[in-house]
Amino acid sequence: MQPSLKRSELDGLAEFYSLDTQRTETLLELADARPSRAEGLRFLATRLRIGGILSLAAGVVFFVAANWSKLAVFGRFALIELVLVACAALAFVRPPPAFVGRGAAFLAFIATGALLALFGQTYQTGADVYELFLTWSLLGLPLVAAAMWSVASAAWVLVLNTALLLFCGWHPAGGLLWALFGGMPFRPAHLVLCAAALNLALWFAFEMLRVDAVPDWVRRLILSCAFGFGAWGGVLGVIGGDIAFDESRADPTALVALAVAMTLVAGYAVRRRTDVYPLAVIMGTFILVSTVWLARTIEFKDEGMFLLMALWLIGTSTAAGRVLTVVTRRWRADGAR
Repeated sequence: MQPSLKRSELDGLAEFYSLDTQRTETLLELADARPSRAEGLRFLATRLRIGGILSLAAGVVFFVAANWSKLAVFGRFALIELVLVACAALAFVRPPPAFVGRGAAFLAFIATGALLALFGQTYQTGADVYELFLTWSLLGLPLVAAAMWSVASAAWVLVLNTALLLFCGWHPAGGLLWALFGGMPFRPAHLVLCAAALNLALWFAFEMLRVDAVPDWVRRLILSCAFGFGAWGGVLGVIGGDIAFDESRADPTALVALAVAMTLVAGYAVRRRTDVYPLAVIMGTFILVSTVWLARTIEFKDEGMFLLMALWLIGTSTAAGRVLTVVTRRWRADGAR
């Protein structure tokens, strides 16, 4: 029997009534909030099956790589294509949400990436590496949608952000994405913030739609990628150093865009009052960018400047931790009422 209250609600109830350890244990036992032995074994079996699927996917890729010189070109493509067709047929026979169908669709997604990598390595197309991951994310999106599985959704998010990371990091002058940005006077900070904006748009969309295949932990992964790029863009906005523009001054537009994004996410989180993770990511981004700004602003004349930066870092981190603790307790208490 599943508990009628969430664990966070039970914790808030115990805190609201100031229950001691023994009474809290009694409350959790009465609410059946402790996982049973059967539930623990089921959880372990599910994780082992996921590990098996990941091992099969890695085995296919490494088998081709290890036998590259022994397999003809036709054999390499035939092996990956047979795996792809077999996975698609299995997913059609046992469609999701059956675990077999989900695993088959996920393996087909991995096989799609392996096939694209094999094509680029065999024929040396000259495409940038980010184009491989971008094409993989676009072609694999129908498979991920068909899988209806959080693991597949998380894998797709990682593939997409790897493409964005490679594009922003290498700053190439060609390829698919450069067709959009090549003719515009974008600085590197602007490109990075565009990647952050794409992740934020995905996060807001899935927060509104509440798709089962994109649960809380996947949405947090998307938000982490968004503010990872946001922190990167904020740091570039502070230090400048754009060789293409021959400038080293700060970029206020990048900092304003980052501030607007932080305000929107913070306002949404405060309005929902269910998850403090967005606030934690925002505070971490602010601490990083502000520390870089402080290091760039002050002049390092002696060791005291390092002490000042250390004090700033310790003070802001402590304040952020305290705020998050208070907010978490208050939201849990409000949810338990």
